[in-house]
Amino acid sequence: MVRYYDVVILGGGVNGILAGIGLTESGMKAAVVEQKDCVLSNLDHRVFAISKRSKDVFDRFGVWNHNGIYCPIEDILIFDGNSLSTVHYDHKLVGNDPMGYTISGKEISSMLQSKVNGFTHITSTSYGAIEAKGGFIETSLTNGEKISSRLVICAEGKGSKFLRKSHIGTLRYDYKQSCITCNVRHKQHHRNVAIEHFFQGGPFAILPMHGGYHSSIIWTEKTEIAQMLLQLSDDEFETELQKKCGEHIGCVEVIGRRSCHKISMVLADRQYAKRSLLLGDALHSIHPVAGQGLNIGIRDVEVAVEILSAYHSVGSDIGQQFILEEIEKRRLLDNYSMAAITTVVNSIFSSNSIIRKMARRVAMSIVEMSPCIKEKLITHAMGVSTIY
Repeated sequence: MVRYYDVVILGGGVNGILAGIGLTESGMKAAVVEQKDCVLSNLDHRVFAISKRSKDVFDRFGVWNHNGIYCPIEDILIFDGNSLSTVHYDHKLVGNDPMGYTISGKEISSMLQSKVNGFTHITSTSYGAIEAKGGFIETSLTNGEKISSRLVICAEGKGSKFLRKSHIGTLRYDYKQSCITCNVRHKQHHRNVAIEHFFQGGPFAILPMHGGYHSSIIWTEKTEIAQMLLQLSDDEFETELQKKCGEHIGCVEVIGRRSCHKISMVLADRQYAKRSLLLGDALHSIHPVAGQGLNIGIRDVEVAVEILSAYHSVGSDIGQQFILEEIEKRRLLDNYSMAAITTVVNSIFSSNSIIRKMARRVAMSIVEMSPCIKEKLITHAMGVSTIY
């Protein structure tokens, strides 16, 4: 027996579940297919930086917990290595709202779980053949079931097999860097300030966490050095970490486990195929230098839900190509620009060239002395305006 839905979503991560919530709230019948035994798995140990706009999307979809455990990001300090070249982004330049928030994967999962019962979950199974048939697209699951829908949304994440099945090409770039993440306890209050140092090996970020005396570390290094750091004992690793942290938050102690993953850019050359649409990391996986990976995925979801809901409300077939083209046009500039900007910024700040070093320090001085430029960059980071 074939089950019918308006939308089938492949992937039960943040973007997939958020899309399911938004589409269900708009009156559509949705199903999420997740190969693990439950949706929103593997989030507990991660910490995310979300922009004001992303928080507003959560709020609009009815999942933001105003009494939740998260930390506002009020200011951002940018340093060129350990030099005196600094840019201070103060949220008060544009208003009273924080620039964003840091929030644990566990808290995001808790927020989204409050709404997941509105649609079907098909877990512990993957998919095989996906075939467009007339006005529907049929998905064959590995558990033997078949489900049919007007549209399939792939929100599986980086490396999704759906791109290969849909004959969607990709642009790939290996940064030859890896990202070490861990959480730390520290002596000094972080004052809700996010800090980013640009070192030759890659950016090093300290993100404030709830409570004032815990922070999340995102340490990007050349892959061979990152592997060496992972082999260090806890005490040895903390010694190296303290050198990177400097005096901003005092003495640090790693809590929990360290994790590491290689960094590469993967960009799909188009956002849709026949009756199917890509969202989030399945569409674009970018450098973490600006902490915008999840945020641009949420913007994908926001635009897709807005456009699909509008057409569904007037009885249109939401899998039609012109609708998917409209979504792609709305997202194309933001997605490609963010991939380009993060790649260029990482390249410029990872260079030890005297000319590049002088150029970036002059640029940082200009930004620091210009409230107008700062305001533009702050609102862009908040997701409420763009610089392109």
